[in-house]
Formats: sequence, structure tokens, C-alpha cells
Amino acid sequence: MKTKSILAAALLMAASAASASAETVYSVNAVGFVNVNCPSGFSLICNPLEAADNTVASLFPSPPPGAVVFKFNSGTGAFSATTFAFGSWDNPTLNLVPGEGFFFKNPSGAIYTNTFVGNVKQGALTTSLAAGFSLVSSQVPQAGLVTTDLGLPPVAGDTVFQYNNLANAYTSSTFVFGSWSPSEPAIAVGEGFFVKKATAANWTRTFSVSQ
Repeated sequence: MKTKSILAAALLMAASAASASAETVYSVNAVGFVNVNCPSGFSLICNPLEAADNTVASLFPSPPPGAVVFKFNSGTGAFSATTFAFGSWDNPTLNLVPGEGFFFKNPSGAIYTNTFVGNVKQGALTTSLAAGFSLVSSQVPQAGLVTTDLGLPPVAGDTVFQYNNLANAYTSSTFVFGSWSPSEPAIAVGEGFFVKKATAANWTRTFSVSQ
């Protein structure tokens, strides 16, 4: 089996010691952090780790003044937005969980790096894909090809759209005749992307850091 590329900068196995017996007991949790770079302008990113608090105020405590997060609603086809101004978010409880993608607008002229901290999700993981457009991400901090490595189940006509910050434009790949054209999308750690489907489906995979 191909080795999974977990790109969390520090992936630590949490451990505790039982002093009475001197026996070490290991947790099943894998804790780490991921740095995601956001150049000036729009970036399509995600929260790659399960934090204790997945609200925008907790995940982005000190972004540049004027930063905006846009979260897509596949049911309405519209975005909800929250802006960081005067030291706080105007909608601080907006939830951003692993498996979702969202736009981050960096109004400054410099790269903004956000550090996500939390647990790597494991076990059976399911992301709902609506009919039409869904803005999603991998639920784990793993880079790879969207189907071969990350397990997205395509059917004929499915299209993946990735956003290019430098070009301020999208690139797309469509699943036709049993393969992706022009090529299978490669997804980076911390990257969100759109999936367009004719009918709703579930993106389900089983993941373990020990495999």
C-alpha cells in the first residue's frame, strides 16, 4: 500500500504514563499542526485538523485587518462571509470543519501564514457531495491525487475545480471514459476545491495514521 503523505509539520503521538505501575499507555490520537500560506488576494483553503474549537475566531485569532472568510452553502449556491475588523470577527462562531473548503481573502500585500492545530481524523470518514457544486476538502492532512490517493469516488461527468491564486482563475478536470481529463487533480494539504456532480453522493474513506 502506498505510504500516505501526512504533511502535518509535527505529528505527535499523545502519550501518558501510569505512575503506579510504570506502564506507558498510548493514545490513539495523532496531534499536530499544519501551516497554510495565503498570498495576497483570495486563496481556496481548508481546516485540515480537528481542533477543540473549529470556529473562525479560534482558527484565525490574528489575521490581517480586513481579512474575510467566505463559506459556501451548496443548498443555496451562495456564500456567507465574516470579516475581521477592529480586532475581532463580525461572525466569530462561523464553523469551519475538516472536509469543508472555504475562501480566505488576504487584504495585505504580504503572505499570511495560518497555523492549524488539532487531531488528525481517523476511522470511517464521510463527506457529503451535493448535486451541483460542493466546496470540500480532504478530511485529513494528506496530499495526493484526488481519487487514487484521497479516495474521491467519481462518476462520468463529475468535475473538480481548483483555484489558482496567482492567475485569479480556476483550472478544471472532468471524469470521462473512466479517467480524469486532462489529468487527475493533485490536491495539496490545506487546499479546498469545488466538486460538481449531477447527483448527490458521499465521499467515504477509512483512514489511519498507522497504515
